[in-house]
Formats: sequence, structure tokens, C-alpha cells
Amino acid sequence: MPDQHVSNGDRTNGTHTNGDVEQDGAGREYDGNPKSFRVRMAAIIENFSFLWFTLSMDTGILSILMHQLPYQFRGLCVLSTIMFVFNVVLFVIFFAILMLRAILYPKALVQSVTSDITECATMSTPVIAWFTITAQIGLTVSQASWGGHAWFLVAYVFWWIGTFFTIAIAVAVFAIISKHDMANAESITPALVVPFVATATDAVTGALIVTYSHGVTARLAVPVIIVSYMLVGIGVLAAEMVYAVYLVRLLNGGMPPAAQRPSLILLVGPLGQSSAALQGLGSAASSYFGSYGKGTFLTASAGSICATVGVLLGLQFAGMAVFLLAFGAYAVLDGAIQRQHKYSLLWWSTIFPIGTLTTAFVEFSTTMDSPAFKVLSAIFLVFMLLVYFINWAFTLRDIFQGKLLNGSRSDEPASDRVKRQ
Repeated sequence: MPDQHVSNGDRTNGTHTNGDVEQDGAGREYDGNPKSFRVRMAAIIENFSFLWFTLSMDTGILSILMHQLPYQFRGLCVLSTIMFVFNVVLFVIFFAILMLRAILYPKALVQSVTSDITECATMSTPVIAWFTITAQIGLTVSQASWGGHAWFLVAYVFWWIGTFFTIAIAVAVFAIISKHDMANAESITPALVVPFVATATDAVTGALIVTYSHGVTARLAVPVIIVSYMLVGIGVLAAEMVYAVYLVRLLNGGMPPAAQRPSLILLVGPLGQSSAALQGLGSAASSYFGSYGKGTFLTASAGSICATVGVLLGLQFAGMAVFLLAFGAYAVLDGAIQRQHKYSLLWWSTIFPIGTLTTAFVEFSTTMDSPAFKVLSAIFLVFMLLVYFINWAFTLRDIFQGKLLNGSRSDEPASDRVKRQ
């Protein structure tokens, strides 16, 4: 994966992009006043990365986990709601910047997703962030005193919209990578599982909104459950293909560079989220299949079987997710011991995958009434909150130092690029 932190200063044309005055080969000053607000905003928009949406994803899954945590205390739901609102703010800001990039710099956007496998794969991050908001609309807003069934319908519509884009982007990622010959056994990165984290997140969100929203009916719930089971199939089976290819990359090329090792945690996402999805969908099936009552599958007995099988498969997927998490943690710690790490946006990608496994633990704590899984859920949540605020500290530091939200600039002035495109 490209290192967002180091990409700002090392340029073959001799320019510097941390807010310093830039000069070309003839020593002429770049764009009149490179520190001007317009030039800096143009650089931010032109170089905006999909990785920024991981901040929204992480905020969203933490808000959901705080809402669903088995150990509740006074004020935790309030903190969950604050995180939910903050997530909405982050998503709106990032989505607005992304739209500006698509409008003002379409060529730069197309070039980035057709030449960088990480940027291509992370096109699914806005959709994942969208689903965290959708889930909270069902969990929090529809259950509020001023909410109700109307907000469940909002979450319901949002879910179907997100589902369309989830599948479309997953197909587009594979099509772009295949067409532009962007990946092979040596260059593949764990980011390629992100589109399938999105499909599994889609399924979890479907289970959450039909289980916990206000005023859900079987007629509305059953289509979501059926489609969500299909989405789990995409998430698990497609991710397994990526796992196989990435294993070949590890066997042939060894451990990735330290700057890329945080991305190994991404491998946890599809299995952790699929484990949570199967449990949630099983519970929803047992609630709604009986009242729906059509055919040989949409029956109460089949719903009970789905609930049991969901827990069984969920345990197996969670076991593999724990294995991948342990491997990723070893790789990250090994780089830390050797003092090879430096901060980049890639570190934000470590929280959401762990959150998917924690979501599965929360489901286990309910289906098994297990104190062990309740404690594990709480421990993981505290750990993720610690990592979350550490990431914010480093991110804000690098923004103020001009290492983030600045990026490389083209040789021609940003104002001219805006006009030309």
C-alpha cells in the first residue's frame, strides 16, 4: 500500500509539498502564493483519498458497539449518540470533498483508482461508512421518542440504496483491476478484501435494522434477510479467493514492509463481519419467517434452524478471524519492536476490522448468554477506543504540520487545473 505519510515530501521533481514555497527546475515560484487558501484547498481536493472514510467507518462502528454492548451504564447510550452524530458530520464532510474532486478533478480521480490498487479497493469505504449511519438510524433514531416507524423506513430505503452501490462497486473494483492489470501475486495487498467487508457490513446492517428498529413487519423484513444471506455469501467466498492469493504473496515475498503491516488487520474484516451477520440474520429469521409463512423455507421451523446454524458457522468464522488478528498483531508488533513504523492514514484501517470481530462477540454474548463473550466485548471496545483517540492525536498533529490534507501538486497551478478540467 502507498504510505500517505511519506508521499508528501519525496518527489523526483524536487518540489516540497508541506506548505513550503515550491519552485520548478528554473527556480520560479509555484502558483504565485502556494500558501494561499485557494491553492491549499485545491491540493486537498485533488489529492483526497478514499482512506479518509475509514475515520467515519471507525466512528460509526464504535457508536454501534457502545449502543449494543452487553454491559450498559448510564450515559453510554448518550456517548453512542454523540459518536453517531459525529460520524454523520465526518461522512458529510468527506463525501462533499469527494464530490468536489469528482467534479473539479475527474481525471485525477480516474487515474488514482486505475493505477493504485489500494485506492481502487477502498472505493467501498464510503458505502461502509454509509451503512454505519444506516444502522444507527434504525437502532437509535427509530427508537427515540420523536422517532418511530417513519425512521425505520428511512433506514430501510438507505439500506437498499447502499446495497445497490455495494454490489456495483465490488464488481467495478474487480473489473478495473482486471482491465488495467493492476495486481498480481507480488503486488496484491490486503485492501482487496475491503469490497467484501462492505458486503458483509451490508448484511449486518440489514439484520440490525430489521431486528431492533421500531415498527418492523415481516413483509418488509424478509426480503432484507434473504438478500443479506446472499451478501454474506459474497463476503465470505470472494474474500477466501483474496486470502488464497495473498497467502501466495506472503510465501513468495515474505512479510510486507512495516509501513504496510497495519493493513494486515483488514484481513479480519470479512470473517468477523460475516460471523456477526449470520448470527443476526438467524435471529431475525427465527422472528419473522414464521409470521411470513410461505413456501418450505420461509417457515418458523426453518427460521429456528437458521438461528442455530448461524451461531455454529459464526463460531467457525470468528475462530479464523481471531487467527488472522493474531497474525496481523504479530506483524505490527514486530515492526514496532524494530522501530520501523511511522504514522499514516493506514493506521485508521486497524479499528474497523477489530470492531467486526467485537460485533460477533456481542452476538455470541446474547445467543449463548455467555459472560466470557460479554467481557471480551467490553475489553475489545475499550482497546478500540484507546486506538481511536491515539489515531486522532496523530492525525491532527500531521494535519497541523502539513503532512496530511496537503498532498502533491501538479506542475501547473491548481487554479489553471480547475479551469481546464
